[in-house]
Amino acid sequence: MVKQRSKKQSKNLGHNNPPEDIKSIEFTNTAIEKLKIDDLDFRNGRYLSIPFIVPKGSHLKGLYLRVSITTKSKEFFLRYWLKGLNHKHSLGVYRPYRNPNDLGFTCIQVNKKQYDLWNEHTNDKGLYTTSPKIAAKIKETKITNHQIEVLDSPTLRYVIELICEAGFPKFLIDGAFLSRIHIAAIFKFLAGYNWRAKHIRFGDDTNGNGIITFKIKPKFSRFNDKTKAPTSFKDLFKKFPSGKGILTKEKHFNPTGSISLYDDDFSKTMIKDLFNAELGPPLIETYLEKYERFGTKRNCLTAISYLCNFALDKKIIKHKLNPCKLVKIKKPLKIIAKNSDYNEVSFDLEDLKKIHKACLEIAPMFPYAAEIIMFIMVTGRRFQETSKIIWDYVKEDEGIIEIPKHINKIDVDQFITITNPVKYVLDLLKAIPDRPGMENFKNIPWVFPSTRAVNFTKDLDSDKTRIKTIHNAWNLIREKTGIIGTQRTLRKTFATLAKNTLGATGPATNLTGHTSDKTLDAYYYKTNQQKIINDANTVASVLWLNMPEQDDETIQ
Repeated sequence: MVKQRSKKQSKNLGHNNPPEDIKSIEFTNTAIEKLKIDDLDFRNGRYLSIPFIVPKGSHLKGLYLRVSITTKSKEFFLRYWLKGLNHKHSLGVYRPYRNPNDLGFTCIQVNKKQYDLWNEHTNDKGLYTTSPKIAAKIKETKITNHQIEVLDSPTLRYVIELICEAGFPKFLIDGAFLSRIHIAAIFKFLAGYNWRAKHIRFGDDTNGNGIITFKIKPKFSRFNDKTKAPTSFKDLFKKFPSGKGILTKEKHFNPTGSISLYDDDFSKTMIKDLFNAELGPPLIETYLEKYERFGTKRNCLTAISYLCNFALDKKIIKHKLNPCKLVKIKKPLKIIAKNSDYNEVSFDLEDLKKIHKACLEIAPMFPYAAEIIMFIMVTGRRFQETSKIIWDYVKEDEGIIEIPKHINKIDVDQFITITNPVKYVLDLLKAIPDRPGMENFKNIPWVFPSTRAVNFTKDLDSDKTRIKTIHNAWNLIREKTGIIGTQRTLRKTFATLAKNTLGATGPATNLTGHTSDKTLDAYYYKTNQQKIINDANTVASVLWLNMPEQDDETIQ
């Protein structure tokens, strides 16, 4: 019996101009180049699949070209059968040859790539026994070729996703989370030098736990033109997978032009390799070399250390030692950070007098910002903890302002003595809601609320209504007074004044809440309250006598 010849397809494309309704084309660069996308009939679809004409039984069997009407791209695809099901796998987008340094991605590269896939995934009969698509996915997320280890040892990238979905928990306190400032600092190095960071907002609840919320309308993102804003980290990482949405070098969001760990090839490293005593520390040290400054390296190491602690806490890896403890970062002879220029700067009493006067002058323009600067000046406390004080913490009948451990750095319940200078600032704060247009601040629990909350009608106790920065107010004070120094110089000045007045470092440390002096322990504030109050009043008397109000006999 003579085998009947099959009817050939009537419309093929060789080296001739393409017809509108194309059935197949030759596997050549010329044929691909001659495809005019605007002339093709997509039949109301987004894509058009055009098979290649290849020799029967060839390793190129199943290749076709998928053309997109929206992106105008031409992408190589492989169609294959595995376990009775039809599968599709992208081999890459066609790019023409440019020059010896840019070979593009043409039929030559596809031919080689497909030959390797065919040898690896088919049997002697040319049938696919394993999936090229799954193998490519594994290689994309893992450095090693051991596919069986995917479930046993996740990558750093996967652990970062788990950390974000868990909300950045603390490890030593069950049910507690890192504060806003710590979450933001760690997230920046793990996954934040990316448009992801512009879709979320970090805040604190009244217990000092960090809160992460997703912005409803991040209009600034060019990535939201055709897709809805993410509402979870799962959506966020789907919208911005590794390598997509990396921020270019810019003044505010990425001044150093850095790339976060999630977007770096280092994130493909398996977590078990990081905990290898011989491999882990050198891998981390090599990754840190991408940063030039000592402080940036140190902060990045802190973020990686948190990742390792998370893996240990969640039993992702069974080790006892965090590999970051074996990593050494050498401190340079000269610190190049801008803030280090003021390490040796301190204000004198005359400078404090100028600052106090300037605060009163700018108070109508910067309500609460001017007052918090005066408050820091007369207490020596950190801005981060001062900005989280609520009126319930102010115990005027006891003469103290409580600083609970969940809002201070050293995790110990502390208090601030209400001295005459402190009472003076509190009186100024109480008078602000009586100003025209400021009535709404009577209902806000924060002692130092944000002026942006003036029109808030709900969520008055949320982190959104708390003051976040005093940058503009401080710059105006520097301009008015001519002083040289930062906001932190106020804290250092108070500590120096307290030490000189009291004659010892220990008592001064207890007033400012510093962590460096060994005399401070968890029980000092409970057992020595009266002594701390007396010391605070002693230092305050020096400050109070220096204030301009003491020159006016009408002010008592």
